[in-house]
Amino acid sequence: MKRLLLSAAVVAIAGPAWSNQFDFSEDPEVCGEIEPPCVIRLPAKIDDDVIIVRSPVDAIRKHELTSPVSFLTESDIQNRNQAVIADLLRTVPGLAVSQNGGAGSLTQIRLRGSEANHVLVIIDGVEVANPSDGAFDFGGLRNEDIVKIEVLRGEQSALYGSDAVGGVINVITRAGSTSEGWRASVEGGSRGTYEGQLSAVVPLGDAALTVNGNLFSTEGFDISGLGGEDDSSSSQALNIGLNNVDIAGIDFSAKFGTSLRETDFDSDSNFDGRLNNTSDETEVETTTARIDARFNLAGFQHKIAAHMVETDTDTVGGFSSRSIGSRHVANWAAKRDFSDAHSLTVLGEAEHEQYEIRPNFTEPGAEPDNWTYAIAGDYRYTGDALTLTASARHDINDLFEDATTVRIGAGYAFDWDGRLRASAGTGVKNPTLIELFGFFPASRFTGNEDLQPETSRGVSVGYDQTLGNFEFSVDYFYSELEDEITTLFNPDFTTSVINLDTDSTRSGVELSAKWTPVDSVRIYGSAAFLDSEQDDIEEVRRPDFLASATASWDATDALTLTLNADHNGEQLDTDFATFSNVELDSFTLVGANARYALSDIAAITLRGSNLLDEDYQEVVGFASAARAVFAGLELDF
Repeated sequence: MKRLLLSAAVVAIAGPAWSNQFDFSEDPEVCGEIEPPCVIRLPAKIDDDVIIVRSPVDAIRKHELTSPVSFLTESDIQNRNQAVIADLLRTVPGLAVSQNGGAGSLTQIRLRGSEANHVLVIIDGVEVANPSDGAFDFGGLRNEDIVKIEVLRGEQSALYGSDAVGGVINVITRAGSTSEGWRASVEGGSRGTYEGQLSAVVPLGDAALTVNGNLFSTEGFDISGLGGEDDSSSSQALNIGLNNVDIAGIDFSAKFGTSLRETDFDSDSNFDGRLNNTSDETEVETTTARIDARFNLAGFQHKIAAHMVETDTDTVGGFSSRSIGSRHVANWAAKRDFSDAHSLTVLGEAEHEQYEIRPNFTEPGAEPDNWTYAIAGDYRYTGDALTLTASARHDINDLFEDATTVRIGAGYAFDWDGRLRASAGTGVKNPTLIELFGFFPASRFTGNEDLQPETSRGVSVGYDQTLGNFEFSVDYFYSELEDEITTLFNPDFTTSVINLDTDSTRSGVELSAKWTPVDSVRIYGSAAFLDSEQDDIEEVRRPDFLASATASWDATDALTLTLNADHNGEQLDTDFATFSNVELDSFTLVGANARYALSDIAAITLRGSNLLDEDYQEVVGFASAARAVFAGLELDF
């Protein structure tokens, strides 16, 4: 009966779980003479101080948060002009990137020492992680059409449920815009790389239709480093949105997206733990959809929402396989402000995940799935100086024990433009469907249906300070992960997954700063020190030190110059030739970008990446991209 009701809800109200394009208010100073429901739309240019990722219904200000947050604004993204979002995320303190080769290849991120599938990734309100393996591959996410990226660090399961152990990354595109405009860009350069994109916002009365298309292709390089054939990559994506459709005082919005990415790669064809020059290929087709409805009723701001994602991954080569994962989510959130200081948000949610292997070697037609139902509440007190938050969520799972997660926090603003904040929370990560039911004879992997969810608890203490045109933040965190899921390599060369009996601990210090010495110069940077251990043994792909710096200079009214450097400290990785851990050297990637405005609507760009031509590895055995230069043309009208 529960599944029947959920299916009906998904059909009736499908939409994004957490995106925010509107703010609702009954404040007479805001609404004037308008009778409720009063719908206040956010401005076309998103306020840099507004944080969407923390609230299920509306946006809140950064100074009201009790958890650490980092964000990249539209100007940050434009100034660095890095085509791949993963490279932009290197600016976030405590965030490490692992890329298996060049552009378009598998790219994972780890936040605060968490695993790649411990970070919840949201794009325009859709949870986009692959439902099969629980992780989001950043290799196919380009920066075109993205206006803001928000990163909420630390355990966030009390609002977001499973997957949000290390934090939440929220990506916002122009899909929610209502301001008429057309944008187009082309870029080409090293390694036979070219990219083109076109986006439009077409007003339809008070509503708007948004369209974005992107094409990318690169000849790449030999990721095995053996001097063989280049491993190329290409992708195409289309996104269509419809926003601010007002029907009887209810605001509807919707978005549909589809993308296809094809990537060549080298594999270990002779099973000696080293890459060989092979002709393996992976094709990833992703489809997303959402629709939501917002309205005011009985003194509450309501948001009924649902979304879906389907990821079809087809690999042809030494380890051929095809997996299709899908996720459908529906929820209802309602918020009420009881005074200027007190507010309460309640949430009900249902989620269905399904996984299919082709060909299926276990049971013909078997499609393992999991249903999760949740209720959650979030209380906020916001005074003149003091902020208090408390969240709790209860998840009911078909396959696992029920889970309850909580998070509490407090912040206090001092008279000297300083603010102290602290938070503590718990997190949960359910085993992925591949970990439970996967069976791949070619790679000799078998899942483990007895796996239990991973659980985490952590604390974070931070301080923010503004001194004129200089801002800085410092955060300390400590987390413990229990029942960590890890891969087990057996003597007969078969593999599976198990829950570890010992705890994993992660602790560190994160620093960030921003300085604007004059109006034409902007400098910002970050650094993080991490200690991540499993049973007192250092964990792999967790750099002990990360740092990033970016400086932008408006040399003239038309010319902006940007220089950036991202440092990745020493880290361990597993060498599968010896099944032992090896230490990878630290490296620093230096890039630059110049943007010159030819007119009010046209600009040319020239950017360089890895200008010092560093020879480095983020994953054992995978070569890195050499120095490259790209030129582009942008039109905005």
